[in-house]
Amino acid sequence: MKKFLVIAGIVLTSISGFAQNEVGTLSVTPKIGLNAANMTTFEKSDYRIGFTAGAELGYQVVPDFTVSIAALYSQQGTKAHTEWSDGTIKLDYLNLPIMANYYWDYGITLKVGLQPSINLNAKGTVNINGQKKECDLDGATIDEDGNGILVRPVMVSLPVGISYETKKNLVFDLRYNIGLTDALKFNNKRSTNFVFQFTIGYKLPIK
Repeated sequence: MKKFLVIAGIVLTSISGFAQNEVGTLSVTPKIGLNAANMTTFEKSDYRIGFTAGAELGYQVVPDFTVSIAALYSQQGTKAHTEWSDGTIKLDYLNLPIMANYYWDYGITLKVGLQPSINLNAKGTVNINGQKKECDLDGATIDEDGNGILVRPVMVSLPVGISYETKKNLVFDLRYNIGLTDALKFNNKRSTNFVFQFTIGYKLPIK
């Protein structure tokens, strides 16, 4: 029993011994990862798996709290299915998440923020009656009645998430980005993004 208590104490000490930045210091975290993105409005759709990469700048306000801003290239959209076609909506963004980060314990940080996103690219791949066609989405006409797609140049999301930082400064980050404003107007219906995002980063303190 005594040996078990000693071992348990050593393990807990090592787990809780994650270094935190000193108050007033900065850090930068380059990161790379994957998105599983989808959109509202479409009755039948599947997740589009995409790529994300960028860097996050953090400022240590108090020992347990940081604020951060990041710039992330992010592939989003959806795989949509309708009565007349199947296709992939490819919406690529520059995401600029502004986050409040609360250090909980054991290397775990809870995150919430606000994320403006600038649309960089809006393309689609449509398969109609076995014929595949690629096109720019913004302003594209999608049926004989003249209905089309209007892509919003800027949208806003609510990112919430959790991360785990190792002693080696590796950061594993899982977020769910909930669209607050329209990403596009499709067939007279408004559609927003929602994205599951997983990234791996390396935290570098800035002296």
